[in-house]
Amino acid sequence: MAHDVLTGMSETQMMLGHPPSAFPCAGKRVLLSTLSGHDKGEGRFYEIVLRRLGCQVSRISAPACGGSPHKGDRAEAGLPLGTSVEELLQVLPGRPDLFLYVEPLGLVPEGLERAPFPTACVLGDCHRDLPSRLRLAGFFDHVFLYQRNYVSRFTEHPRTHVHWMPYACDLEVFHPLGGARDLDVAFIGERSGPDSERARLMRDLASRYRVNEQRWYLQEEIPAVYSRTKIVVNLPAGDDLNFRFFEALSCGAMLITRRVDNGQGNLFEEGKHFVTFDTTAELLRLVEDYLRDDDARAQIAAAGHRAVMERHSLERRLVGLLATVAGAPEPVAPIRRMPGQRVDRLYAWLYEYWRSADAGARLIGKVRRKGRPWLPLALPALRSLMRNALR
Repeated sequence: MAHDVLTGMSETQMMLGHPPSAFPCAGKRVLLSTLSGHDKGEGRFYEIVLRRLGCQVSRISAPACGGSPHKGDRAEAGLPLGTSVEELLQVLPGRPDLFLYVEPLGLVPEGLERAPFPTACVLGDCHRDLPSRLRLAGFFDHVFLYQRNYVSRFTEHPRTHVHWMPYACDLEVFHPLGGARDLDVAFIGERSGPDSERARLMRDLASRYRVNEQRWYLQEEIPAVYSRTKIVVNLPAGDDLNFRFFEALSCGAMLITRRVDNGQGNLFEEGKHFVTFDTTAELLRLVEDYLRDDDARAQIAAAGHRAVMERHSLERRLVGLLATVAGAPEPVAPIRRMPGQRVDRLYAWLYEYWRSADAGARLIGKVRRKGRPWLPLALPALRSLMRNALR
């Protein structure tokens, strides 16, 4: 079966929480492709932690999409979509030991089917758009998924090259900051409108307890909020094991989360490290009970925090990722065995997914010069052009 990869270990070792086997990360050359110009991309933490492990990291990105300043977006120049593997090799300090793509919207260079190095991707929100993630995975030799429940859906790869790697925090950023826990309850996340479940629930909680301000938070603000909070409420979208689960425990708050079957019971013990609910009424009762019982709340919060510190740091995850790829460096990405026309169509899809009519048009020009069929590539580029015009 596919790996349940926390740290490059077997599933039995993972459940026991053993530390990763020694792996020489120092000096490994990692070409890291991440989202540019946006506060929420976790690739920024990958870069920091990989450098901390001693890796030589070269970061690349596509041009920033230009979002809202109040959401932490910033202007950042990236490499043009359509940059090739050969062009990257000309400017890099050495041939990479790994090309690592952390979604969303990093740069996927053209010619990845002939890359002379292993490639891997880290994919997140499969519960939101699985078909796109299945197609995106086709570019890479190894696929690492935050969500356990979708591992079996990635059937185009050998089973040994699709892995469950749950999210984890950089514990030098997400940790208890000290001071009083003067907030009873906190929730950080998109509320999806005033009538959404999240918005209604937080209005209810705010009428009873001291809660955090319901707004957009920058990544750098989250540890301070959770460090002030007694109970973090997690309302996952669908069945995802999300960032908030690990961020809350990392910052020493007690976590009450919706019960989902997506691996959280493999990583932590319900009732010891965190508490779950099924209904809104049950959640409200649990919040009331644990706010009254300081000792029980503190015991669960402390146990959850210890478990994260011992077994679930981003360092451990990335050591495991590097060891896993090094142990199976075979070039097995689906794109590597596609004929040229299918490769062209996959890149045409990618540029449409990114809504880049310019990149789609440039791809058509390259394909025409090579004498390959280009008409199937025109429709994706036209759709991108129309969508951009209607925005």
